[in-house]
Amino acid sequence: MAASPVPLPPHVPVLIVGGGFAGLTAALCLHQQGIDYLLIERHPGTSVLPKSRSLDLRSMEIFRELGLSVALREAGRALALAWGVLRGPNLAEALATQPPANAERVTHPSQLAVFERLAAQSPESGARCTQDLAEPVLRQAAEARGGDLRFYHELLHFEQDADRVTATVRDRATGTEHTLTADYLLAADGANSPTRRAVHAATSGRGSLGHYLNVYFEADLTEPVRGREFSMFLLQEPDVTGFLLAINNTDRWSLHLRYYPEKGQQPADFTGPVLQDLLHRVLGLPELPLRILSALPWEMAVRTVEQEQFGRVFLAGDAAHTMTPYAGKGAATGVQDVHNLAWKLAAVLRGQAGPALLATYSPERQPIGAFFAHLSGDMADSHGFIDPAKMKEHGLALLGLPDYTYRSAAILAADNQLTTPANALPLAGQPGTRLPHLWLDDAHTASTLDGCRGRFGLVASGAAAPWRARCSPAADGLLVVQELPATARLAWQQLTQTQPDEALLVRPDGFLAARLPSTVTAADLATHLRQVLCL
Repeated sequence: MAASPVPLPPHVPVLIVGGGFAGLTAALCLHQQGIDYLLIERHPGTSVLPKSRSLDLRSMEIFRELGLSVALREAGRALALAWGVLRGPNLAEALATQPPANAERVTHPSQLAVFERLAAQSPESGARCTQDLAEPVLRQAAEARGGDLRFYHELLHFEQDADRVTATVRDRATGTEHTLTADYLLAADGANSPTRRAVHAATSGRGSLGHYLNVYFEADLTEPVRGREFSMFLLQEPDVTGFLLAINNTDRWSLHLRYYPEKGQQPADFTGPVLQDLLHRVLGLPELPLRILSALPWEMAVRTVEQEQFGRVFLAGDAAHTMTPYAGKGAATGVQDVHNLAWKLAAVLRGQAGPALLATYSPERQPIGAFFAHLSGDMADSHGFIDPAKMKEHGLALLGLPDYTYRSAAILAADNQLTTPANALPLAGQPGTRLPHLWLDDAHTASTLDGCRGRFGLVASGAAAPWRARCSPAADGLLVVQELPATARLAWQQLTQTQPDEALLVRPDGFLAARLPSTVTAADLATHLRQVLCL
């Protein structure tokens, strides 16, 4: 006899709508904060399509904090060599006549300089891992940590008042409908977000850049590709336009075939035999056995919301900023959105912060999502293809060093009104920037970024004892005081331009709230924390 399904709870602190990258990361971040949640996802499981293929450096720092960076890197190991862009009438000819596409990544001086700069400023590096492999890692971790995840459940309707969100959820397997309440709703329900439409969120951006059919297929190209691995192959023929993405550079591939609704073309026109012929033509190998796994339409578009908070409803990921795949930031910006939001929700729910703290989410994150969404559109040429020259031009920003500054009420800085995206600042301890990275041991296993892990931190530039004394009455258990090894202090002081008796106040998301001089008293520290928490 089958076990009865566990009923949905009548109330949850946070209802997460969407079980993709952003939603699953939100679940993990809320668990880290000790906050209960319910995640619902309308599909029966995680993504079956590779779609997103990369996680930038900042996202991997977040997954390091959550204990998942190694697992994600291993899950995407087969894609690690997928770099570079090929062009031609078919793949076989491009492989035979063009230099290896991935060679420039490791030999070009400008690229070497980029990687050297990244390596010096982070304990992590970007990773290649397709969405169909990454999301199960996140889901399994969330479930193993006790999360309440309900796949094949959809949000039918919601409304909110000053105190709560009331939501109607349907179990798609049984058709049963449930009504529950939540303190907050976090919408990570994708580019076609019903939640975004329900809150009437205004959007801006270039809009549609074209319609594509994502054809995911199997074809053994191990030998033609060996030693000539690539990331993308661009095909532009008079009657066929699209791009081929490597999934594992052996037998899994994804062709994004452009079609034109304005000319009367529809996805249904591309039947199995039609796609078989097109794939053989794109590959340039007419006799190669292949098997189509799926073919789903999607729209390449740039659309960003102007606000990411609507009362007790928050938009994150693709629901807030839809972008082309060319910047590799779709998953990354969603991961970073919810990492920014989770600690703020937790602080308010625990009564440690004022509701105004939540109003800092949109000013901090909306400009970042909008910047990368617009950049992704700018990287498309007139045919909707990626422009490799622009990819090189924006290499550092695309790889994910967080060279931006948050400005909001949760940052104690003179100019606290606007977020500054991608301004190539050196990470040297400025309020609003990510805490600088410094290795704390010769083996390069412990970083300054590892010290707080979801809590407020004080990083002392010298001895920590005086700062612990100030924290005891002020912080009420909020703060972790990080004392650097004596061997690392001089390098830290030089990196951050701090004196031995100074400290940096770090928010739970790893961004600096303030620089604290030696004159700060316990009462001052309490005041600073109250300001950051919007009390």
